[in-house]
Amino acid sequence: MGTTSSPDAGDRLSVDGKALRPGSATVVGVVCVVASLLLLVPAVRRPGANLVLIASVVLALVLVWLFVVRPCARLGREGITLVNPLRTVELTWPVITEVRSKWALELVADGRRFTAWGVPADPKRPKYGRDLLLMGTNRVRGGTPAGQAAGAASPRRKVEAQTVAAEVEARMAADRRRKDGRTARIAEQSWDPVAVGVLAAAVAFLVVALVV
Repeated sequence: MGTTSSPDAGDRLSVDGKALRPGSATVVGVVCVVASLLLLVPAVRRPGANLVLIASVVLALVLVWLFVVRPCARLGREGITLVNPLRTVELTWPVITEVRSKWALELVADGRRFTAWGVPADPKRPKYGRDLLLMGTNRVRGGTPAGQAAGAASPRRKVEAQTVAAEVEARMAADRRRKDGRTARIAEQSWDPVAVGVLAAAVAFLVVALVV
């Protein structure tokens, strides 16, 4: 997908194709890999390796990758891709009818709700949504933060449901103003064969280790 501009040129969430996930997800992944290596290396080098221990650590690593490291969202010119633990969702801007946040970024398209596992909401900030009673009070506004001089470089914005939701709605509005053709209406959710295969292999390894 091509490049598109956003209302805030300094908003780093607007980089197309970039995997949007909290930095804590990467930190957790690195810590788990290091801890797993500390367990696996001695277990593998020891005579009569404990297959159950090895298989358990491998399965734990796979689960951390699936549920912590892998989930993310990717913004594009024509839509957004939600990468969840075992499935991937492709949505173009015209099919999205509602953008909100509760515990994570939620998009409603064709009457179905899709949740972005990799974009959690900040519980300290107002929820983003279209509640008629809160209209106008639950928006994530841009502008210069308090204490920041006008014209100063924009700070890196956190990857959270509220900020990504604001970017999604900005892109939806920009898409409606496009004059170079109509964006196709696509709302697809599919299983990711790699993710499913890796999980199945890790579970099978643990079952074999328990049986042997």
